[in-house]
Amino acid sequence: MKTTIKAFGMVVLWCTITLSSFGQNPKDNPPTHNVPPTSTGQDTTKPADTTSCGTFEYGGQVYHTIIIGTQCWMKENMNLGNWLDQSQNQTQQKNATVEKYCYGNDFINCDLWGGLYMWEEMLHYETTPGAQGICPSGWHVPDSKDWKQVIRFLGGTELAGGKMKSTGNRDWWVPNVGASNSSQFCAFPGGYFDFVTQTWNDVHNAAYFWSSESISTTTSVGLQLIRKGTEAELYEEYNPSALSLRCIRD
Repeated sequence: MKTTIKAFGMVVLWCTITLSSFGQNPKDNPPTHNVPPTSTGQDTTKPADTTSCGTFEYGGQVYHTIIIGTQCWMKENMNLGNWLDQSQNQTQQKNATVEKYCYGNDFINCDLWGGLYMWEEMLHYETTPGAQGICPSGWHVPDSKDWKQVIRFLGGTELAGGKMKSTGNRDWWVPNVGASNSSQFCAFPGGYFDFVTQTWNDVHNAAYFWSSESISTTTSVGLQLIRKGTEAELYEEYNPSALSLRCIRD
């Protein structure tokens, strides 16, 4: 099932914080998306390959970065825009304001894991793969080629997820299978909002990120990382669902 992440405020997100786990035990339901295969390659990760490409301030929040191979990624989820309360039927729309959801309609969750965005809102209503969208100048929304490149660099579909997931017990429920965060990508399990079922899903259990690449007039490519495995898999998502965003430098 799908989930949304949380976003709000000016708090800097850190992937190395270790706090006690939240509340109840997780549900025993892994995501069940249909996923196209991504080729598995040799792991080429080395400590010298994962270094910062600087920090920047955007929308009142400081973002850190990480170099993985030849790519420069944001190290935190995007947390830009005005919070909309989905429970009040507030919908992200094409206007002059960037709008976001926070998981479970709780704005505190945006401080933890960033905002959740519908596909068109995240792209700022551009439809070209690799568009800037709501990313800062000089950055863009990753397309499927960008995601496939980082997956290949980190050892392929079967291994890359473990190297991208954040560690510690603040975010992911245990066991967080194979999580090492050796890439320092710091993927947070912010979940997503499922447009079809109108429900929030998979917080603490999975991370979902948009790409800028559409599949049909109603669906686009997303990336999912799950708690129960080390996979990093591309899948098809409905555009009105709300997922996390990581920008990549041009």
